[in-house]
Amino acid sequence: MTDNSLNTAQPLGVLGSRPIVRRDSVNPRDRFDFFKFSLKRSSNVNLQLSKLKGNADLFLLNKAGKAIAQSSQGGNSPELLTRTLAKGTYYVQVLNRSKGGTKYKLTSSATAGDGGGGGGTGTSASPIDLGTLAGGLLTRSRDTAGSFGSGKYYKFKLGQISDLSIALSQVSGGGGMTLYRDINRDGQFDNRDTPFIAFGNGSESSNEPISLVLPATETYFLEVNRDSSANTMLYDLILSTTQSPGNLPTDPGAELATAFNFGTLNPGGRFEAKDYVGNVDGTDFYRFSLGSSTNVTFAKQDVAGDINTNITIYQDKNGNGILESGDTIGSLFGPQASQVLQAGTYYVSAKQANVNNTAYSLTISA
Repeated sequence: MTDNSLNTAQPLGVLGSRPIVRRDSVNPRDRFDFFKFSLKRSSNVNLQLSKLKGNADLFLLNKAGKAIAQSSQGGNSPELLTRTLAKGTYYVQVLNRSKGGTKYKLTSSATAGDGGGGGGTGTSASPIDLGTLAGGLLTRSRDTAGSFGSGKYYKFKLGQISDLSIALSQVSGGGGMTLYRDINRDGQFDNRDTPFIAFGNGSESSNEPISLVLPATETYFLEVNRDSSANTMLYDLILSTTQSPGNLPTDPGAELATAFNFGTLNPGGRFEAKDYVGNVDGTDFYRFSLGSSTNVTFAKQDVAGDINTNITIYQDKNGNGILESGDTIGSLFGPQASQVLQAGTYYVSAKQANVNNTAYSLTISA
C-alpha cells in the first residue's frame, strides 16, 4: 500500500506511443492506487483498465490532484479514457468499487496531439494524416464532422498486417464512418477508390466499430459523417491495432506468373509464409519444385481475423501457365494434410471466401 497518495504514486515516466503496462490490485483495505506520468508536448493520452475480476473505476487527475476525467462502466467491464492533454504532469487513480476487490491491468500511451501524422485539414482533398499505425491505441479527441460529402477525412498506413478496430467514442449526436483504400495508389482520395472496405457508426447510445484484418501494402482513407438528423457531431476517434507480422519480402502474386517462388523443396526442408488474404488482396499464389518423389505436408493456421482460409494445391501439367480442370491436386480442408507428389513444379493458392479477411500461416515441408 505504498501507492495510496499522489506523493507515493507509481511512476510511469514520459508517455509515448509504446504502451506502458502495469498490473496490480485493489481491495477494501487497499482501495485505490495512484500512478504518475508526464508529457513532453500536447498529446492524445490513452488509458485503459482491463483484466478486471470485479468493479473498479478509472480517474485522470491534473498536477494538483483534481479529477479531469473519469470512466465508470460498472461490473468487470474495461474502463477507457482518451483525452488531449497539454505538456505537463498528470496522475491516474484506480479505485476499488467491488466488495472483494479485483486485479487489474493498466495500459497507458500517448500520441502527438495532431494525431501522430503529418498534418492535413480533414477535407477529402487533404485528409488528416494519422501516420503509420504500429500497434496499440491512437486517439483523436473532440473532432467534429459534417453531413455526407462534407465530413471529416483521415488517412493512415499499417506498419504490419494488423487486426484493426476503429471506433467512435464520447459521441454527441450520431453518425457513421466508411473505410476505403487507395485503389489506384495515387495518394489521393477520389471516386476511383470505391467500393468501400467497411462501415461503422456511433451515437450517444450505441457504437458499431469497424473491425477487420488488413494488410500493410495499402494506404487507407476513413470518412466520418454525421447523421442527417443530427445538427452536429462531436466525437473521439479511437484506432486500435494488433499486429500479425508477415515474413515475405514481396507480396505473393494473384496469378501463376507472379507467384511467390519458394524454390526447390528438398527432403527435410520446410517453407513458411505468413501473409494476408481478404477483400483487399483476394488470392496469394506460391510456387515450389520437387526434384524427386516426395511426401509433402501442407499445414495452415488462421492467425487473426476470419477463419477457413482455403488452401489448394495445383500442378501446371502442360506448362502453359494456365490452371485447367485437370491441374488440381487437392485442397486442405483441415489444419494439415500430406500427399506423395512426383518430381515437378507445383503451385499453392490461399484464398478467402466472400469478404472475409485473414492473417494466415502456411507451411510446406518434406
